[in-house]
Order: sequence, then C-alpha cells, then structure tokens
Amino acid sequence: MNKKGLVPVFVFLLLSIWAFSCGEKPPLRLTTTQRDQVDTLYLRAINQGGLSAEMDSLCSGTQAAKIQHLVDSMLQVRRKEEEDLRKRYSR
Repeated sequence: MNKKGLVPVFVFLLLSIWAFSCGEKPPLRLTTTQRDQVDTLYLRAINQGGLSAEMDSLCSGTQAAKIQHLVDSMLQVRRKEEEDLRKRYSR
C-alpha cells in the first residue's frame, strides 16, 4: 500500500476507536446485602460523630427563624390591608 491509501485507513481506525470508546458505563447495581452494608456504614458515620443531634438542632433553629419571618410577613400584609380598608371607608 502506498501512503495515500494508508491515511484513510488510519483515519477510519481512529474514528472507530473514538466512537466505541465514548459509551457510558452501566449504572452500579448493588445486591441486597451490599445495600444493607452501605446503609449500616452510613448510619454509623452519621450517629458516631453526633451529626444527627447537630442536624436536628440546626433544623429546629432555622425552623423557629422561618416561622418568625412568616409571622412578621403576615402581620405586614394584614396591617397594609387594614390601612387600605380604613382609607377606602374614611372618605
């Protein structure tokens, strides 16, 4: 083969290799035993460092702040409505 015939073959081989190498890997499939082991390790990691108690305290703290913000927002809306009603019927 001469050099002119070798170039298209080389390009074809490179494109073939490139096309077949880009496939996605299949998703990881765990058995029931493996899933139980992963769950156990996860729960140990969460409970060991006291993370669950810390997460609970963070959630309760943010919940109290969110409720206070919602109450304040509702009060502002109600006061605005009351003010609008007073203006409308005071004329």
